[in-house]
Amino acid sequence: MLKGLYTATSAMISQQRRTEMLSNNIANANTSGYKEDQGSMRAFPDMLLSRIEAKSPGGVSKKEIGSLNTGVYMQELKPLFTQGSLQSTDQPTDIALVENQLPVNGETNENAALFYPVETANGDVRYSKSSTFSLNENNQLTINGNPVLSTDGQPITVDNENFTVSENGTVTTNGRTAGQIDIRMEEDVRNLKRDGNDLYSTADGNDLPSAAGNPEVSYSLKQGLSELSNVDVTSAYTEMTEAYRTFEANQKVIQAYDKSMDKAANEIGKI
Repeated sequence: MLKGLYTATSAMISQQRRTEMLSNNIANANTSGYKEDQGSMRAFPDMLLSRIEAKSPGGVSKKEIGSLNTGVYMQELKPLFTQGSLQSTDQPTDIALVENQLPVNGETNENAALFYPVETANGDVRYSKSSTFSLNENNQLTINGNPVLSTDGQPITVDNENFTVSENGTVTTNGRTAGQIDIRMEEDVRNLKRDGNDLYSTADGNDLPSAAGNPEVSYSLKQGLSELSNVDVTSAYTEMTEAYRTFEANQKVIQAYDKSMDKAANEIGKI
């Protein structure tokens, strides 16, 4: 009886984690460049049960009972790096990264992904899909306070917000070239992990290569446009409802087990 109790409990835990994932996606539906998380359910490996009985003198016998499925779990979350919709804002500090042509990973059959490289406060390089830029106190182009790096690996400094960005990322301010915004590419998106604050890092700790000048890559930067998140809110709410119902169904299974064990302990046990 307890085996079924554990199976239902694992299902409840997996649906709770699924609900948390969907809630986070919905909460970031209006976040520029946010990529929704996805997770898949997997069954734990089956266990082969056997019964071992003692035999005299000093021997044992082993008899197979059968297999047991130990429940379900939710695999690690994986961002979906599809392009979000573009929205015109006419703000010079909104710069959308439009992916036109990307190489396809032969193992996963997924497109590569492009990012803005930024430098964090501790000097590490992280990667962002956000199209919302701003100027810091040093008039450097930043994303969430982190300076955006140019193709020469340095922050880009402008005179004021009256700057222009060409499609290849060249930044011009008051008639001078301030630098070219670098674009980095990850061919295997499984190597990326969220770092919070709309930033990603690589699981292997290596810096991503630049996509600028790569003949296999085609992209363009659109000033005055913002890339919206790729969250499908309607689908997310539908999945959340399904997760709640599955959670409640397994909760009722546990309640039924609890009543059965109560009866076994307090009624049958008296006989």
